[in-house]
Amino acid sequence: MSSQISREMTIWGVGLKFTIFSVSYFILALVVHYIWYPLFVIQVIPYAVLVITGLMLIAIAVSIWIAASKEVDRAFEAGELATQGVYALCRHPIYGSATFFVIPGILLFFRSWLLLTVPLAMYVIFRVLIREEEDYLRQKFGAAYREYERRVNAVFPQVWNVYRNLWYPVETGRVAEHMYVVRVKDVNVFVYTDGDHAIAIDAGYVGDALREELGRLPVAPESVTHVFLTYADVDHAGGLDALTNTQIYLSRDAEQMIDGTTARLLGLYRCPRMARAYSLLGDGDVVTVGTIRAQAVATPGHTPGAMSFLVNDHALFSGDTLALRNGRVNTFYRLFNKDMATQRESIRKLAALQGVDLLCTAHTGCARDYARAMQCWQERAVD
Repeated sequence: MSSQISREMTIWGVGLKFTIFSVSYFILALVVHYIWYPLFVIQVIPYAVLVITGLMLIAIAVSIWIAASKEVDRAFEAGELATQGVYALCRHPIYGSATFFVIPGILLFFRSWLLLTVPLAMYVIFRVLIREEEDYLRQKFGAAYREYERRVNAVFPQVWNVYRNLWYPVETGRVAEHMYVVRVKDVNVFVYTDGDHAIAIDAGYVGDALREELGRLPVAPESVTHVFLTYADVDHAGGLDALTNTQIYLSRDAEQMIDGTTARLLGLYRCPRMARAYSLLGDGDVVTVGTIRAQAVATPGHTPGAMSFLVNDHALFSGDTLALRNGRVNTFYRLFNKDMATQRESIRKLAALQGVDLLCTAHTGCARDYARAMQCWQERAVD
């Protein structure tokens, strides 16, 4: 294939060819099964077990298909490479789920050892046909696809990718003018400075790790005089001991989380108590440090006391109020949220902010095109 893209491939890729060859093999195996019936019938496993297992496999496949279809539709419409969601686990989740979940699930209803060779044949067919689709993607997306191909397997997910699919913070370094980021495990701590003064947004897990990462920046830990906590979980407040000369701020509604009044995760988790004095902020309160202006924006949902901070009217730090995927805003992960409906309202509230040119999250990176990131939420706010 030439270095130029000879033709545009549809959203279906090689799916039609894959289906035709796979169905052909299935029909052949089915004919052989009935010609020599009952030679290939599975006798050792009760039929009810096969049916239940088949239904479970189909349910898994449908879940994967729905998630993959939403992600690839969005990416295809935007002319982007799909690399998030299930595409962060494997490059071809639709083909993989068909081969190893939905087809085996259906075939178990036939109770045939011979038909269970169909997924193996499908995998061979996939490996042959997928070359055309991947050649097209390499040409269309160039180095971006080659890097994605290097990191992510074709159909068999790497366990590490499950973690990376949920948490992908920015590496320690400079984010923008006056602003730096520190990575502490899977969370980011942000530092904003005007040259004479510095503030931090959150404090990460552990003070030692935060102190070490800050040492890589041209901002000394002792120069940070104010810390604004988006909320008080250990991954946001655990490193406060590295910032000893600081005044701590958090939402007034967060106090119920740190005094033991309110729990999360079905009552199984409570925020650690604060060992140092802190100041409480309400929605719209402003704290000025030198020429740095930090405005509190109440954004409950993840927790009742979740708070975002708008710094100098252009940089928005959202903590765990939302998650970024491919530069687009989504709700944070349902498992960790206390109130999904309230979180959606909080995101709509943030979407209405004007003048923001940088959005920074705690666990899922940053977005520089705020209008694009918030587009669907701004449309909902209008509706």
